[in-house]
Amino acid sequence: MNHRNRIYIKIFILILCVQFSIDLAAYSPDKNIQHSHSFFKSKSDSTKSKLPFLTFHVGCALALPSTSIRFADNPNADHSMHVQKDFLHSSNFFVPKINVMIALKNSYRFTSDVYFIMSRKSSTLERDIQFGNYFLESGTEIYMRFNFFAGNLSYIQPLSKNKKYNLGALFGLAGAHAFFHLNDEVKNISIERSLWFANPIVGLDVYGYLTKKIFYRAAVKLSASPFNKYAYTYFTFKPYIEYHLTKNVGVGLRMDYMNVFIKDIHQKNFKGEIKMNLPVISLVGVIRLF
Repeated sequence: MNHRNRIYIKIFILILCVQFSIDLAAYSPDKNIQHSHSFFKSKSDSTKSKLPFLTFHVGCALALPSTSIRFADNPNADHSMHVQKDFLHSSNFFVPKINVMIALKNSYRFTSDVYFIMSRKSSTLERDIQFGNYFLESGTEIYMRFNFFAGNLSYIQPLSKNKKYNLGALFGLAGAHAFFHLNDEVKNISIERSLWFANPIVGLDVYGYLTKKIFYRAAVKLSASPFNKYAYTYFTFKPYIEYHLTKNVGVGLRMDYMNVFIKDIHQKNFKGEIKMNLPVISLVGVIRLF
């Protein structure tokens, strides 16, 4: 593969490594309707917390992935490998950032997040690594591809409202899919593994205005596996703040942190464990349509 093709592949991967987030929130200008859907009523006027009908975020994000995988295809294999350290995949890269928020005038509120990473690299191993039944020595030239997709969709039940905040409880579903491919052309070894899972998710969501021009939002989500054989946790945290230069135009700063840990996996195409940390820091331009 020549140098130009490698550049094209890198550009293509960066374009595909886009983190999308779509939020569907809700409000009602009628205070009686708002309070009928809250567990805790407040006498404060919540007009300042009203969301615009459409909000667009467009900008750039810095992703800092850290991923380790262990295969356990045979009982004696207990070796883990690190995608960024052992296979020299990038541990920091810039990706486009797109976010859309839709506010509907009804009693329903939903939020969703999608995390999408595609990473590939031709490299030379710097240490011996065990992949299930396969053993690769230091100095082996390999090609490795790792794709990861995670997403969640949640319903938000309003709990409390005030001038400065709207607090809600999250209930929904979270899932992920991972794909691993390794190729050693010298020994004609090709390894592929994949896994997927889906589990319930719970959390909290809060948003409001600190001042007339400063809007904030934060969400914490946690998912576990009470109905599966494997041990699994999926945690996301996303604080966000934006400053409005005008009523319809502003700038925003957001951090998304996702952590996935799955062990004792015994799926048909994947046995072992996977750990992943994915902090993403985003700077975006904001356009609001009321």
